[in-house]
Amino acid sequence: MFVSHPAAPSPAPVALRPMVNPHPIVTMVPLFDGHQCVIVDNFMTEPETMVEYAALQRGRFLDSADNYYPGPELPLTGRFVAGVQEAFLLHARTPLKARRVLGVASRLSLVTRRPEQLFPGQRMPHRDSYDLDEMEGVGAMVLYLFKDERLGGTSFFKPKVSPREIDALLRELKRMELAGESPVPAAPPTFAISSDEHFQKVLTVEPRFNRAIFYNGGIFHSGHITAPELMVDDPARGRLTVNAFFKLRMAAT
Repeated sequence: MFVSHPAAPSPAPVALRPMVNPHPIVTMVPLFDGHQCVIVDNFMTEPETMVEYAALQRGRFLDSADNYYPGPELPLTGRFVAGVQEAFLLHARTPLKARRVLGVASRLSLVTRRPEQLFPGQRMPHRDSYDLDEMEGVGAMVLYLFKDERLGGTSFFKPKVSPREIDALLRELKRMELAGESPVPAAPPTFAISSDEHFQKVLTVEPRFNRAIFYNGGIFHSGHITAPELMVDDPARGRLTVNAFFKLRMAAT
């Protein structure tokens, strides 16, 4: 399901010491059809301070009815977001075939919903979306800020069926959501963690504390959450991430 990026509430002022590490460890991992995932370890110089900040600001995290993230979020601004954009330009612009960044939005995110609480479209892989003109694209980043790797990384999927069939599926799921309907599951509901009749899972990036991944947000992906019982409403113990979205001017091919 496409993820919208509505106007965010006024963010809390961000007084953060941790900065983006100028000398991280960068690895390129192929996905499919020429796409790559850029893995950046040791992304921040003081990642613990970001976790402390999230815990202090927990009361300002909000669930948004307009966003498909399965939990509350807190917008980020300031020097840290500028550093995230610089990291994208340095490590991910070329692998993602981007020319320049037209805009960036970033937020702290915390998964709290269980599979049975998800909308139908949240139980399948999704794409990130801006309103895009020709030669524009969307990039994305996830920065893992938890040490318990059982909380899960990120999986990427390739459609098995035509774009027309995928679009029809997305429309039907949205219709069901608006109508308050729920599909009859063949098995207990889960997050999107494996291949099905519509999608082939091609890669799961394992989480690691202070690891960031950059990828084309137009690729279907999902949080790889196999232990939803571990999701807690506590930034110090839960599945806390920084998510960033980049509106891009793409390079000519």
